[in-house]
Amino acid sequence: MFSPKIQAVMDRVDQLRTQVDDHWQIPREEALVLAQIVRVGRFKSLCEVGVSYGFSTLHLAAAAKGHGGHVHAIDLSDKKIKAATANLTDAGLIDAVTLYLGDAREVLKTLSPEDPIDFAFIDADKPQSLEYLDALWGKLADRAVLVTDNTRTHPEELADFIKDLHARPGVSSCGVPVGNGFELSIIER
Repeated sequence: MFSPKIQAVMDRVDQLRTQVDDHWQIPREEALVLAQIVRVGRFKSLCEVGVSYGFSTLHLAAAAKGHGGHVHAIDLSDKKIKAATANLTDAGLIDAVTLYLGDAREVLKTLSPEDPIDFAFIDADKPQSLEYLDALWGKLADRAVLVTDNTRTHPEELADFIKDLHARPGVSSCGVPVGNGFELSIIER
């Protein structure tokens, strides 16, 4: 699915789950499903809220780069942005990603409205997920896909978020029991 160079970096980053206690990355099978969604949807403008060491970013960038897509990836941790930058550089994918250090609620305000986001992945602080969605909502394309991680691992923390998401106009959404579980939403406005 990926070149040997990219796969080697993905494998190295995936091993962090056994080496550090702050890896907070999605499981491999979930990352592969997200990459396939990006490929089949041929999404051009992607946004990731919550980068960690860049495991999911590597998958999104590798999938998007093949059809000219670009990932806007946001994280609060300087340490993790630096690590993700190094990992993306090692994989030869840094040109397909813009990394932002800061609070996603603020960073999203700075993204250009001329480049609406057609694929978004929320995988950051769960209690703030609704605030991330609110900040992202006006930046989404008229037809977009939103994936929200951890619906199986953090169902109570995401219950209000899911309820709000389902109530929004133009949202068709379902849970997907892969990896940590995620909510897959199609937004058509």
